[in-house]
Amino acid sequence: MIDIGRVFATAWAMLRQRFWLLLGMVAVFFAIQIVASMVLGIVLAIMGAAGAVGIGAGLDDPAAITGMSIFFILVMVVIYGAYLVLVLAQQAAMVTIASPLEDPSFGNAMARGFKSALPFFVISVILGIGYVALGAVVFVLVGVAGFGGGLTGGIIGIVLLLLFMPVVVYLGCRFAVLVPVVAVDQVFNPIAAIRRSWAVTRGRVLGIFLAILVLAVLTLAVFGVPFGLIFSTAVSGDPASGAPLLLLLLPFVFLPLIAVYAMFTASFFAALHSEVTGGGSERLEEVFA
Repeated sequence: MIDIGRVFATAWAMLRQRFWLLLGMVAVFFAIQIVASMVLGIVLAIMGAAGAVGIGAGLDDPAAITGMSIFFILVMVVIYGAYLVLVLAQQAAMVTIASPLEDPSFGNAMARGFKSALPFFVISVILGIGYVALGAVVFVLVGVAGFGGGLTGGIIGIVLLLLFMPVVVYLGCRFAVLVPVVAVDQVFNPIAAIRRSWAVTRGRVLGIFLAILVLAVLTLAVFGVPFGLIFSTAVSGDPASGAPLLLLLLPFVFLPLIAVYAMFTASFFAALHSEVTGGGSERLEEVFA
């Protein structure tokens, strides 16, 4: 069982100690995403214009239209795949900075982030395929139970669906430290990283679940309460309520809150990783022995 209080205490301590490094990382990746979005807009505009010209020129050629459509789809897949890699790189870089097991420089953390992005992208694909396969098996079983008809078949189907969610939550807890496993432990082999995460979370699922549940409650309080008040005021219809001013100030409240929350979340998962690995005392050779 992990010490949930120590996880949050460590996360808060790392956020305070490395606040400016984390904020700088958020700012750098935000700037990169702005530039990437501008490039994406230009690419999409060029593709749209080229597509319009191509369709006009090959209006009577279905093969040409099909070929251009496939090309556009492939380009979009590459673009959004690159964006996903960028998001993963940011997560890995921030967790590296926030980890109590590391004392990295800003540049080293960013390099670690980009180095971790591709392995974690592969891990995401592997786990995604696994979750889809698991879901398909469950829904096939539910369908078979429902096909049998009657009250018993319906009850079996409902029970299978109810059992599916705890399984997903369990797997989520077992893989909760995958980002720091890749970025901090530097396990860049996707299969080895999955095995490492599975090993260090053994016997700690309940503690991990409770820690993440507390984080979810804090998230709801941080975002739900203030924005609930703002929007309830905004839709009240009372001109004296200051709703227009609140809506105008919303982005200036929302963006800093998102930034600080991202920083704390990175610190939380870095602290969780430190807790489940015993403060980094475990050796990778022992895990895979």
